[in-house]
Amino acid sequence: MKIQNIVITAIAPVLTLFTFFTPSANAQYLSDCNVRIVGRERGTRVNLRDGAGTEYSSPSYLLVGQYVNMLNNASGNRISREDSEGYTWYYVEYEPSATRGWLREDFIAPRCS
Repeated sequence: MKIQNIVITAIAPVLTLFTFFTPSANAQYLSDCNVRIVGRERGTRVNLRDGAGTEYSSPSYLLVGQYVNMLNNASGNRISREDSEGYTWYYVEYEPSATRGWLREDFIAPRCS
């Protein structure tokens, strides 16, 4: 019994480190797709939201004309969600400040640059 406790005590910190360095299923990765924020007038604010929908708070914003990076999941697919109104939202990162959030499809240029 003592040996079992000693082994468990010795292995537990190693297992903790292993899970720390293993990416989770919800990991986000930068992609090779940078897209321009579009809108009516250059410099206009576009909300970057905490979730995929207008009901989520907007702690930060981007400006029309700026570029963001589309984030991918561990499988290499874009991280996106559809809201109750049928809009698709993408999880993006503004690289200069590493700010991440959700941006609705109609504020994103249709092509990667």
